[in-house]
Amino acid sequence: MSGLSNKRLRDIERVVHIVTGLLLMAYVYSPLADQVWYSLVIRIVVFPILVGSGLAMWQLPRARRWWSNRQTA
Repeated sequence: MSGLSNKRLRDIERVVHIVTGLLLMAYVYSPLADQVWYSLVIRIVVFPILVGSGLAMWQLPRARRWWSNRQTA
């Protein structure tokens, strides 16, 4: 990532993950779950972002190490 420090990237990932988690929680525990548009937004936008940000926080350091080792070899 050009211009982003590791700490800044982790902070952005963490905020995105928390916000999408809160949206998913609001979907589960609110009466808006009956609304078709809200359900579609959660299923098509929020849930994939939540999964992607979780995987990025979990595996991005390992992927960066692998990529840097691959480029030096």
